[in-house]
Amino acid sequence: MFKTAWRKTVLAAAIIFAGASGAPLDARADVTAVYGVGDTQLFSIVAPDDWVVTTGRETSAEDGERGEPFPRVLGLHPENDRSLWIGMFSPDGVSDISGAEAYIRDLDGFLVEEPKIAFERETQIEGRPAKSFRGSGMREGRAVEFSVSLIQLPNDRVVIGVFVGEDGARDAYVGAIDGIVASFRPISGGGAQ
Repeated sequence: MFKTAWRKTVLAAAIIFAGASGAPLDARADVTAVYGVGDTQLFSIVAPDDWVVTTGRETSAEDGERGEPFPRVLGLHPENDRSLWIGMFSPDGVSDISGAEAYIRDLDGFLVEEPKIAFERETQIEGRPAKSFRGSGMREGRAVEFSVSLIQLPNDRVVIGVFVGEDGARDAYVGAIDGIVASFRPISGGGAQ
């Protein structure tokens, strides 16, 4: 009994001291998610503590002109808000950025209807060649903004990262989104350069 009371007193004192010192009490438990194809791990990202991470595969024949099942997708969204979605995937048979651009065009309205690209640029993400697009369109009758990043990986693979959010969602979650993007890491075991 004395030990339990002592532990509670020490814990309470530590909490009071931390609060009085101005140091924030961070009880975060961010989650690292690794995406792979078969036995090959391709990249990892870190999802914020209060975000949902999903994986799955869309098998509808309406997934674009290719008539192939959509690849497995690593999806993320805030736990209590479906106004935005981030998805990352690496389709088989897409070996470079120009092939990834064609792949996205073949989806023809699957991610965003009536897309209007506001700008595009060539860049690097985590030291890898990349191309990014940003624009607006419609999804399920609502105005949305979107971003697409095509990231060249070793071993003839490309990661396609997509953000789709209702107007204002990007601004509301800019810190979390920037953190997810900054956490992206290609996995070197995924192949030689």
